[in-house]
Amino acid sequence: MDKECAIALREELGIIGKIDFSQISQELSVSIREVDSHGFDGALVRSSTGTKGIIYVKRSMKEEGRKRFTMAHEIGHFILHADKKLSCSSSDIEGWTEDQENPERQADSFASELLLPSHEVRERIGTQWPSFQIIENIAESFGASLTATARKYCDVTPHNCAIVWSVEGKIRWMYPAPRFGYWVPVGQALGSDSFAAKVFDGVAAPKEMQEVPADEWISSYWLLEDAVIWEQSMGMPNYKGCLSLLWVRREIEKRPSEADELLPELDPDEFTHRRKKWPR
Repeated sequence: MDKECAIALREELGIIGKIDFSQISQELSVSIREVDSHGFDGALVRSSTGTKGIIYVKRSMKEEGRKRFTMAHEIGHFILHADKKLSCSSSDIEGWTEDQENPERQADSFASELLLPSHEVRERIGTQWPSFQIIENIAESFGASLTATARKYCDVTPHNCAIVWSVEGKIRWMYPAPRFGYWVPVGQALGSDSFAAKVFDGVAAPKEMQEVPADEWISSYWLLEDAVIWEQSMGMPNYKGCLSLLWVRREIEKRPSEADELLPELDPDEFTHRRKKWPR
C-alpha cells in the first residue's frame, strides 16, 4: 500500500524523473523547513484538522540525498499515518536493519518509491552489467542517497545481485535481488580476502567489479570448488561503513536432489563425532 500511494502521488502530480519538493509541499499543503536539531533528523507536525502540516528537517545533514530521503519519509508519514506529530531519529529513517513491518519502514518504502520510481529506474538500468557507477548515476539523477538507490537497484535489476552494508568490519545487513538465493551471514565478520574487509584495513578498493572467492561472502554447504562471485565495495567513512555490491554471475552451488538429501538421514554416523562432513 505504501508503494502504491507513492506511485499514485507521482501520477496525480505528473512527476517524471527527479521530484520537486516545492511542488509536492504546495499540492499537499505541507511546508518543509530546515532547522538546527540534535534530537531528530526529520519531524512532522500536523494542523488540528490534519489537512496541513509542517515538516522539519535537520539542517546539518551532510548528504543532500539523505536530506531528500528524510523529506520524502516525512511526507510518507503525512499521507499514510494519522498521528498528529511524529519525530524520527537517524535510526528511524533508512533503518534497513529492521525486517518487521512498522510505520517507519512503511514511510521508508513510500520514500523509496517516491524518489526512485521502480519503472523509471528499471529503464535506466536496461541490460547493463551491475556496477556502482550505474547506481551512482541513478542516485544523482533522482537526487537520492546511494544506499536507497542501491536497494532500489536490487529491487528491479534482472541480475543475481545483493547489496551488503558493513560497519567496522562486520556485516550489518544485506538486501538481495529477488533471484539472489544465497546466505550472507549477517552479524559476522567480513571474509578477510573480500574487498570490503580491505577497505576497513585502509586499502583502496577497485573501482569496478572484480572476482573474489564465493566463500568470502556466501555461507553454503554446497559451494562448488573454486566458486567465485563478483564484488565492488565503496568505503563510506562518514558512517564508518562500507557498501558492497555482490553479483553471482555463474552458478556457485551444486545442491543435492531430494533423493540425495535423504541419504544423510540413513547414515548412523551422521550425528556422531565420526561424521566426515560438517555444514559450513
